Amino acid sequence: MSLLEKNWEKYIRAALFLLLLLQFGLIAVSNLTLIKNSLDTDTARMFNHIAEIRRQGTIFLPEWDYQSVSTLEWDCSSLFALPIYALTHRLFLSYGLSNILFVGIFTGIVFFLFREEDSLYPLLCLNLILIPYRTGMLDYYDMLFFGGAQYIVKVSVPLLLEALISNLEKEAPGNGKMPRAVSLFTAVYLGLLFLTSVSSGIYVTASGIFPLLAVYLVYKFVKWEKIPPKILLLAASSVILVLAGRFFNQAIMGGAKGDRMIFCTVPQLFANAYSCFFGMFELFGGATLDLVPILSLDGLVLLAKCCLVILMLVCGLLTAAKCIRKMPSGLSVPELRGLLLVSVFIWNVFILLLTDTKAGSMTYEYRYHLIGMVPLLCVTGTFLADCPRKLSSAQQNILYGAGFCAVLFLCVMSHKVVFTQAKNHSDLETLCAYIDGYTQEYALDYIYMYQSSRDSELCRVLAGNPFYLCLLQEGTTCAYDYYKYYAGGPMQTENVIVVVDDREYEIGEDFEIAGHHLEKFDSVAHRSLYYFID
Repeated sequence: MSLLEKNWEKYIRAALFLLLLLQFGLIAVSNLTLIKNSLDTDTARMFNHIAEIRRQGTIFLPEWDYQSVSTLEWDCSSLFALPIYALTHRLFLSYGLSNILFVGIFTGIVFFLFREEDSLYPLLCLNLILIPYRTGMLDYYDMLFFGGAQYIVKVSVPLLLEALISNLEKEAPGNGKMPRAVSLFTAVYLGLLFLTSVSSGIYVTASGIFPLLAVYLVYKFVKWEKIPPKILLLAASSVILVLAGRFFNQAIMGGAKGDRMIFCTVPQLFANAYSCFFGMFELFGGATLDLVPILSLDGLVLLAKCCLVILMLVCGLLTAAKCIRKMPSGLSVPELRGLLLVSVFIWNVFILLLTDTKAGSMTYEYRYHLIGMVPLLCVTGTFLADCPRKLSSAQQNILYGAGFCAVLFLCVMSHKVVFTQAKNHSDLETLCAYIDGYTQEYALDYIYMYQSSRDSELCRVLAGNPFYLCLLQEGTTCAYDYYKYYAGGPMQTENVIVVVDDREYEIGEDFEIAGHHLEKFDSVAHRSLYYFID
């Protein structure tokens, strides 16, 4: 046997470890350099929310409109960004550092999931999860590791619970003292569960916690075994914290949107099934509305991502079938872990099939698949790591070499998109700089962006000025995820500037809003600036 055949596992671990470091570094660099240029409206609203919390000195902002968002926006990057922002006064840097910190914590969670097992499992799983399969507002990368990272806590909590169940299952009966790592991650789990329950209501519990506890209970019932007291205590604590969190959520924002899920009608079911299925592919960039030649580089990347999703579904189904078949005779801890992880995916798909969650896309709001498909990626990683072990050393070398090249290809091509697809808001930055100089000479109360909610939201963050507002033709202001009195509020005609995007509207030297006349006085960054003359 050659040295290569004998030490293939050592080499593949080393290669995966280096790739993990590379991905971590690329994620860190993107968060420190690209967030500002990649700013979108959803992220801008979150950033402005945190900036306003710091300005007012309270997380409970009076008259804040929480009904236009899904959560309180606490169970995301804002958790660490707020204290960092209080120290640095640099909003984009604060979110970048917060995301890096969260990626580090998430890495620790995945390693804890496979505690005292072959390091090949967490290394492969993490490399699969950290690939930025799709970037943009509400997409995979932005939801987990970039910008506002709105789903990083939501995805981490079910993984933590499964990791705790697996680790507590390993303990010998009667062992009173928990290992330090288990105690630490128990505290992290309970804290994050309470936080996401306060911020997002029962969404994470209904989608991720319930299937884990339900399937574990069924497994123990089938085997007719006692549930370890520590797991019973963990489950009871989870229920109490979820109820307490939901109570606070109701008190603060009157209930999160996730609490108001509704069943779809019978005629919608087939369309739901279609949307739900292809939403999985769209989440990972394995589906497109454009015509892409298969043999082009973009086509090969699309094909690779599509094949990955198919592979994930196959691995999940095979794992579930194997575990269900062996359940009466008992499962090993790794097998139980696989069953529990697959259960989150299956349950989440079941919920999305029956509920009306489709918005402005042909597919679902596919980010909702994240809670189920990240655990499925972990199942896929362990399945792929185990399968070649039954083959000869030469076959193992070929399969792991080919597999590593495939992961590396997806990694390189996906991270390339992150660094080449960033938007450019230089026009708005030029506008904000102009108005900042103008306000040093003339007092302004508001800067109205005519018929452009997007520009007003971005400018509030880019300029650090909370008084950029969208002004409608009817003479009322418009704002989302902002103070209630700016949603349909009256406009002011003195000490204001009205900014009109010349690329959207051809207005000329003067125009009228709700019976008031305005006159143009300057132009900057493809926009005309007006003031009220009566």
